Amino acid sequence: MTEAQFKEGVAYSEDNFLNDNAPHLHIDKKLIKSLFDLNGKRILDFGCGMGGMSLWYASNWDCTVYGLDIDKHHIHIANHLKEKYDVMNVIFEKRNILEDKLRPDERFDFVFLNDVAEHIPYPVLEGIFKVLEEGLVDGGKIFVPYPPWKSPYASHVTHAVKIPWCQFLPQGYLLKLIEKNNMQIVGEEESDLVQAYEGLNHLTHKRLMRTIKNAGSLKVVFRKNHCILNKLPGMKNINFSFFPFDFLITKEFLLLQKG
Repeated sequence: MTEAQFKEGVAYSEDNFLNDNAPHLHIDKKLIKSLFDLNGKRILDFGCGMGGMSLWYASNWDCTVYGLDIDKHHIHIANHLKEKYDVMNVIFEKRNILEDKLRPDERFDFVFLNDVAEHIPYPVLEGIFKVLEEGLVDGGKIFVPYPPWKSPYASHVTHAVKIPWCQFLPQGYLLKLIEKNNMQIVGEEESDLVQAYEGLNHLTHKRLMRTIKNAGSLKVVFRKNHCILNKLPGMKNINFSFFPFDFLITKEFLLLQKG
């Protein structure tokens, strides 16, 4: 990781932490505040990335937060911000929970997967949900926000190629576009936009539900989506989970419960 990449990562994660209107997280933060009281809880931020949301949980509630990620560059930046802002009720660790599973004393009230599930191959994701379910206390919950594959921004490269829904272009043409506008990113596991795009699993609600069902006995207790049409008068709380409006959904939110 270069010094420029480090500074870029710090600025990005810092904004996610401190800015409640951060572009891709403001809906998430409002929803989390309306749904959950995290005071006194043990929180696992799985796939915590550079730690922005982990630090946000730890600073907004009197809780204990564990941020896990498999990318050492992400964890390095997360720990830098933890020290910078003196947030001592959060612990960051580089860890693969399929190889180093949660111990009996590591039990959590809430697990958050913020924009994580779409990056993980389905067989691996199934195994992860099994481990996470085992790591929940009775009645514990898993919150899964993700951009569904039909979303205008699901490709994770819209900002570079300037074309919403670009994932539906012929793949050879799209990859040339990405390569033309490619840039290095902070991650060790995915270090540029081509790798980031090719690492996506084309996640949909139906496919996610099948994965969760195969993984164990987690129950869906809440589902919501955010659609571009929700900005219109009288449509704020409507779930547009049906064709053709599902192509306008920017984020899905799924809450799972153990027991």
